[in-house]
Amino acid sequence: MPEYKLDSNWNFYIHLQNDPNWDYSGYHNIIKLDTAEKTILLNEELSFELIKKTMLFVMRENIKPMWEDIDNQNGGGFSFKVHNKNIEQVWKKLFFLLVGESLTNKTNFENVNGISLSPKKSFCIVKIWMKNCKLINPSIFQDIEHMDKNGCIFKKHVSE
Repeated sequence: MPEYKLDSNWNFYIHLQNDPNWDYSGYHNIIKLDTAEKTILLNEELSFELIKKTMLFVMRENIKPMWEDIDNQNGGGFSFKVHNKNIEQVWKKLFFLLVGESLTNKTNFENVNGISLSPKKSFCIVKIWMKNCKLINPSIFQDIEHMDKNGCIFKKHVSE
């Protein structure tokens, strides 16, 4: 059976909420996503229970899920608040749009470094990580039901 290669490779990381280690060793690279088959399988296997309890990251290959990474230092992120009842649907749609490189148009997509999910008590914060701060309007992204662009905040990363 043929494999369908993705246009770009991505890494799927988790960071356990109770892990106080925020250097790179605290992030666990679960799988390299380089084919459509791996992407579909991972998305099907992600459970709501895992999503509610674990920080998730999908980053371009060779970009760490940390603001200190050289490719993130001059960027920022769009933050969306998504209620728990909608998070599984939102995350799976966002994940497919990211890996399928259709989250935004081709020119703007080159500035997208990844996505992350940070669970809270009754909602999650979903972030879209950007390489730079040239694009700060969330209207560049495809519409995703229950991911409200009106409540979205863009925050520039401030290097220390």
